[in-house]
This record gives sequence, structure tokens and C-alpha cells, in this order.
Amino acid sequence: MDGFGLSTRGAANVAAIWPRISKAVEEREKGANPVIDMATSENMLLREELVEVYKKAVQEELCSKGAHTNGLACMQHLSYPNGLTGDQDLLEALAGFFNHYFRPLVPIDKQHIVVAPGVAFSLDALLYNICEAGDGILIPAPCWNGFDWLVNVRADVHPVFAPVANLDDVFVSSEVLRSLENAFSRSPHPVKGLLFTNPHNPLGRCYSAETIESVIKFCDERNIHFISDEIYAMSEFTCTDIQTPTAFTSAMQLDIKSMKCDPSRVHVIWGLSKDLGSNGLRMGCCVSQANKPLATGLALSSNTQLSSLTALVTTSLLTSATLPRLFLLSSGRLAEAYKSLTDWLKQREIPYIPANMGCFVFARIAPNAHSWEDEAAVIQAWKTAGVSVSPGRGYHVPENAKGWARINFALKPDDLAEALRRLNSSLSEPSRA
Repeated sequence: MDGFGLSTRGAANVAAIWPRISKAVEEREKGANPVIDMATSENMLLREELVEVYKKAVQEELCSKGAHTNGLACMQHLSYPNGLTGDQDLLEALAGFFNHYFRPLVPIDKQHIVVAPGVAFSLDALLYNICEAGDGILIPAPCWNGFDWLVNVRADVHPVFAPVANLDDVFVSSEVLRSLENAFSRSPHPVKGLLFTNPHNPLGRCYSAETIESVIKFCDERNIHFISDEIYAMSEFTCTDIQTPTAFTSAMQLDIKSMKCDPSRVHVIWGLSKDLGSNGLRMGCCVSQANKPLATGLALSSNTQLSSLTALVTTSLLTSATLPRLFLLSSGRLAEAYKSLTDWLKQREIPYIPANMGCFVFARIAPNAHSWEDEAAVIQAWKTAGVSVSPGRGYHVPENAKGWARINFALKPDDLAEALRRLNSSLSEPSRA
């Protein structure tokens, strides 16, 4: 790419990432895509209610707080944010939200929060500020397939995956620690932090408080940061598949000091995308309660990046009297959609891992797969039928877990029904090789 004038790092990003995503991007840009997307993690179940909240916020609150200066209305929502770490009203709304729903041991103050245009940007800013170029970030696996490129594209950090031996071991504390120790000791890159996704993606369940504490202690003993990605924290639903589900525990609930760990190295990231079905608004944040220099570094990376309109509607949503009702609606609708999908999987004799968090199910759609090519063939067969799902291989599953896929079920009911109808019409056998 010498003739195009890209920097070395820019050219490296394009060469490494574009071949993997170009086909998917091309299909999305076609507009009228005949394939129903069950690959992307997106909650469509609150869209109508959310649009009403957002419309009301714009109609009633946009520029309404402007103070008159020299006879001119100061339209604050068209200006830069009124604080280094974000809009002050938004920060207060986020602090109230976390204090109510996440039940932190130490109350969250707005000074603990830095906003950014999405959780991905929050993570990128974190890595940029805690790592040097070429450092590593430890990631328990299986994990979200986007971490491969996200941690590297700007921060120039290498993912150091720590896979468990079997899918059954993902939530077993001793196995998690064993895999982390192996990956840490063998990493060719200096490890500066650990990225921990709870609730889990793609398995849709929670780690126990004891496991989280053990992982934080692991990090503290090695003087590395613990980053808790809690983007699915409020996406809980009831399912009969799990009799006693593990409750969600935020890292903010734990007594870090009594564990004799350094609270300045514990951080939480969260955003609107999943729990409140608003991927496109791009609102994420980092909560770091004991590291003011880091908060300042994050703010310098992102303080003017978040749209004032996003700040406005997010503030309105998080302070709305309807928010508790929206979470109840979401939980009920997620449960219904989960049941629709898993009933279909049972009818087709497709094994799956029961879930009670998030908006997806991890299912072995190719139970007889002996190779990654077998898995890819079934993924393609589903796509030919008009339904796209996300291949398990991309989530860094163990070598003995071929044939799995993550299936998003939080679609509009008619779309979910149509997706299952398409699959019923084209899949002639209960299970595919």
C-alpha cells in the first residue's frame, strides 16, 4: 500500500482487518438485505418505547436550559460539553443509575465516570492509557469475537487469549485461574491488564462473585489492571432451563480494599447499546473510582467525542420515571424470544447452552462437525436459507468445540418467526454435520 500514503500502522490495520470484514460490510451496504441478521448482538425489543422517550427529550428539553447572556439565548446543547469528563447532567444521571441498579459498595460519584462514544471507545481509551504500544491484554476465552481487532486497531495492544479446556469449564473458578496463569506466563507480550466480560459473551451467563474476586486478586498479585466489561448487566431474563442461575455481581459491589487489592486498578465499562437497545447512539462510559490521573487521561481521549444530542437523550432516559418499566418489559420480551428460539432448537435436536443474560444463545448447530470447515459449511447453509449467525470459531472456543454458533434472538417477533420459518423450510434434517 506504499502508493496510497498510509502510515505503517494504518496500512497494517487495513491489511489485517479489512479482508475479514469486507464481505459483511459489502452486504450491509446493499440496503435491502434479504438475510435476517441473527449474528449481530442487538436488542430490538424496546425500540418503540425508546423512540418515544428520545423524541420527548428532544422536543421538550433540547436547548430549554439556555441562559440568557447579553440578550441572546445560550443554546447549551449545541455547544461542547460543560465538563472535562462529559456533560455534567449526563454524569449525574449515570451516577444515579449505577448507584440504584448496580448497588456499588462505595457510592459512585460523577467524578468517577468518563463518557465516550460507545463502550468500544471506552475500552480503546483505557488500553491506550494503561498500555504501551506492543503490550498485551489478557482475555479469558471464549470471548467476544470483536476483541481481536478492537484492542489492536488504535491502542496497538495484543490480545492474549486464555482459553479453558472445555466449554463446561468457563465458569469453574479453578479452571479460569489455571487458563489465566498459563496464558500470562506464556505471553510473548508484557501483560498490563485483564479484560473480563461479565455477563459472559457468548454464553449469556454470569460469573460467581467468588470467581470475580479470585480474578481480581490474580491481577493484583501481578500488578495489572482489571477491566470489567458489564455491558449486559441489565439484560437479565427468566428461563426454565436454569433452576438457580448465578446472580450478576458488578465489580463495583466488591470490597476491593478488604481483599487487600489496589482499587486504582479496577475499572468498569458499560453503555446503552445492549441493555437499552441503542447501539447506534454510541454512548459508553468507564467507571474508575480510585484513579483520578487515569480518568483525566480518558477524558483527554474522549471528552468532546460524545454527541450532545446523545448526552441529552441518555440523560432523559436514565432519569425517566419509565426506566424501571422499560427494564421489566425488556426482561419479559427477552424471556419470550429466548423461549421461541430454544423451543425451536429442541425440536431440531440442536444442543445449546442455557442462558439467562444477554440476547443470544450459544448453540451447536453442527453437532457432527469434525473440522472448522464443517462448522463454516453449516453457517453458510443457514445463510443461504436467509439467516446469518455468528460462527463459534471466532469466539476462541476450545479446539474440541467445533460446530457452535452464537444466535441473537432479540429480534422483532415477526422477524424471529420468519427466521425460524426460513430455517424450517430449508433444513431437512434435525441436525447438520
